[in-house]
Amino acid sequence: MTELKVLHESTVQPEEIDALGHMNVRYYMTRVDQANRSMLAEMGIQEEPGKAFRRLDTYTRFHREQFAGATLHTLGGLIAVEGSAESREVNSYFEIRNPDNNQVAASFILRSCLIDVSSQQVLDITANSAYSAYSANNDNSSEYSVLVPEHGMPRSLSLNDPARISLEELEAVVGDDPTPGMMSGRRKNVVHADDCDSDGRLREEVDLMFVLHRPTTGDENELGGPPVMRDSEGRRYSWAMIETRSVVWHRPMEGEIVLSIGADIANGEKWRQSRRWMFAEKTGLLLGISDSVGLCIDLDARRSIPMPLDVIEAIERSSLPQFA
Repeated sequence: MTELKVLHESTVQPEEIDALGHMNVRYYMTRVDQANRSMLAEMGIQEEPGKAFRRLDTYTRFHREQFAGATLHTLGGLIAVEGSAESREVNSYFEIRNPDNNQVAASFILRSCLIDVSSQQVLDITANSAYSAYSANNDNSSEYSVLVPEHGMPRSLSLNDPARISLEELEAVVGDDPTPGMMSGRRKNVVHADDCDSDGRLREEVDLMFVLHRPTTGDENELGGPPVMRDSEGRRYSWAMIETRSVVWHRPMEGEIVLSIGADIANGEKWRQSRRWMFAEKTGLLLGISDSVGLCIDLDARRSIPMPLDVIEAIERSSLPQFA
């Protein structure tokens, strides 16, 4: 086993701050994507014209919020390379740390692969010498190999394969009224041309959730992030993500409408676990599933608080624990 390597350095920019006053989750993933590309390139696995890296499964655990001006280091290493020679998948671990206080801001477990952009087929990565050197020595003594530390392991979410469900099955049990805040209810948005590659498919670095939650000028939540609400005592509150997991099977094409249906599947006094299923609206193809665990926080005191009673009652009325 080796120490995590520093693969990317950055500073939190003012435009990366969302409505909750801290760096938005999408900018964590921007940094991890860059670090993942750097690490794979060091192994000799590189994107070329017609080839792209795809994140198939992304687990994130958020530890400490980060604010404008913070210096961040993204570190990472290789857990394992799995699959047949024709369809290798790379499992990796990353951390984003604030070097000024040596605290972990967030940790990530990724499963990714290299694909042919046009055919969407997973490519063989065994031909390059750097990968072959790793493969021949796949006894965890490679310079890239790391173990996932305890603080990087999932706390609430599972890394098991999520059960797939059809659009028809889901629409039969999900109501029309969204639960306040977070991930419940229906959303839809169209895939823009500038989100797509030269083949007209959503670029790998553009997250499906960004397509669905893309803020527009004049929106109440233009800065992005969960909505800011007020409880009966007048406190500003919202939900801070503490864990997320995204599994993607397909990428939509330019002009397609992405439909998502979300519901809470578990909750406690201060937290809620939500799942969002994303479909191509016209065909009903399940594109992916996104899970999140949000902690209710007082935005001014910057501490967790019990969820308002009306929110808990709404969650319990529409919860779908059978799909957890």
